[in-house]
Amino acid sequence: MISLRRLIVVALLLVLEGMVFALLVTESVTGALVAVGCTCLAFWLHLVLHEGGHLVVAKLLRLEVISVRIAPFNGWRNEVSVRPAPSTSALPLRMALFYLGGPMANLCTAAVLGAATAMTSTPLTRAALIGAAFFAALLGLTNLIPLAPPHSGPLASPHSDGRNLLRWLRSPKATTAALLAAYYQEEIARTLRAIRGGATHSGRLGDPDGGDDPRLALAAFHERWSTGHGHSVAELMADAERLAAMARADSTDPRTAAAIGQVLSVQFGLWYLYAAVVPGSPVAHHEVLEIAELAEIGYRVHPRSLSARVAMGLAHLLNQRPEQARSLLLDIRPGADPPELCSVGFLLRAIAECHLGNHADADVQIRAAGGDFRQLTHLVAVIRAADPVPPLFAPAPMAGT
Repeated sequence: MISLRRLIVVALLLVLEGMVFALLVTESVTGALVAVGCTCLAFWLHLVLHEGGHLVVAKLLRLEVISVRIAPFNGWRNEVSVRPAPSTSALPLRMALFYLGGPMANLCTAAVLGAATAMTSTPLTRAALIGAAFFAALLGLTNLIPLAPPHSGPLASPHSDGRNLLRWLRSPKATTAALLAAYYQEEIARTLRAIRGGATHSGRLGDPDGGDDPRLALAAFHERWSTGHGHSVAELMADAERLAAMARADSTDPRTAAAIGQVLSVQFGLWYLYAAVVPGSPVAHHEVLEIAELAEIGYRVHPRSLSARVAMGLAHLLNQRPEQARSLLLDIRPGADPPELCSVGFLLRAIAECHLGNHADADVQIRAAGGDFRQLTHLVAVIRAADPVPPLFAPAPMAGT
């Protein structure tokens, strides 16, 4: 639903417009009402033109469009979403032009409507055109204001066009890096869905800890962080800590504890892998120990499942144990195991082969993985290209394994 604050703002703007037209433009209440009425009727059309401007620019610049949403009477969630490849040439310029497309469509419409007022002598028609032009200009200009989203964090709702435009112009490298990280998180979410077998739970999405039921807590965690309902890294860490405590609790069913251990160890293990390779931030030893503990919870229950071996192999890699990681990932069955888990398993084994100096075997694993996980494949390629392979992870041994 449309928020109360937005309704109040729109109402005040329409009242202000009516007063201006009644006092300064038409000098009549009738003309003012006509202008306000035309502004309301033009509301949907201007939103369509705004998103149409984004869409046209995206097509002209060959930016992949993944969704078009125009629903002005359903919460004002109107957007054209694009999925630009991070390797696209002149990407910051293309994205800046994309975000300018919507506001410029509105401003050009306002200019055309304003010019049309000079071509009519009928007061009511002139009032209607000026009212429509006023709203078009207002929509275009307000979208250029760099407003922040209601929530911060990597999974926040979209910024205004102005803020996105400013981000691409002021810090194109950092914004491109954030784009890469977002794509990598999508690949992690795909891996977690494969681990959970595509199962979802929609009954307790608003309750991220799921109360005292570990199964509900795990389902809520999965939905929240794989569908973009989470808002900040702090919330992610808090939810993960609650789940980890449930996995360690004696009262938790072993199968549920194993599922929690696999989800958390893969979620954070893959992110630690990314942090070690891309920003060059080695994993702290206590974080490696926690990943190993969670992976071990899952491995004890399902030692032969690929999901448990992927989680445990990732923990071994983070702890500089490539030989153990390789041994866990030797038997990957593309015909029997989930395809996406197979791809991740092949890529993790490729990392192990790189650390063992078996570059030819690493190349075989990269080819076997296919190209579905582009960001993880690129990360593995960076490790493969390093000569010698740098000690990217914490060297201290895991306790109790």
